[in-house]
This record gives sequence, C-alpha cells and structure tokens, in this order.
Amino acid sequence: MNQITQAEQEVFAFDGHSISATQDIFHKEECTIKNQKRSILEKWNTSCMTEAVQQFLNLYQESSQELIRTS
Repeated sequence: MNQITQAEQEVFAFDGHSISATQDIFHKEECTIKNQKRSILEKWNTSCMTEAVQQFLNLYQESSQELIRTS
C-alpha cells in the first residue's frame, strides 16, 4: 500500500463526513478534497473510499497481529 501525504491522511480520517464539513475543518476547496480522495484511491488501487477504509483496517489488523506474535 503506497503511502499517502499528510493532507491526504486528514481527508481520509474525515471520510464519512460531508465535503462541506471537511472544508470547514481543514479550510480546503471542494476540488482539493476531491483530488486528494482520488489520489488515495489511485495510490491504494481501490475504486471507492469504502474499499480504501477496509484495506486500511485490514493492514492495521495484520500489523497488530504481527506485533503480538513477535512480542
């Protein structure tokens, strides 16, 4: 999974909120938010943010399990 930028991480963390709410919080234009979401999808080779969130959760679970095994 390719790394996403800090700005993309902010948008990713607020997925599920409306674009207007994300705009208000991060003071970004709508087109910027949409471009950052599109960039996340391309980097993670997913077709929608729901799929991207699922990949993130799967990766997090795998990392956590690996830490437990090596402890």
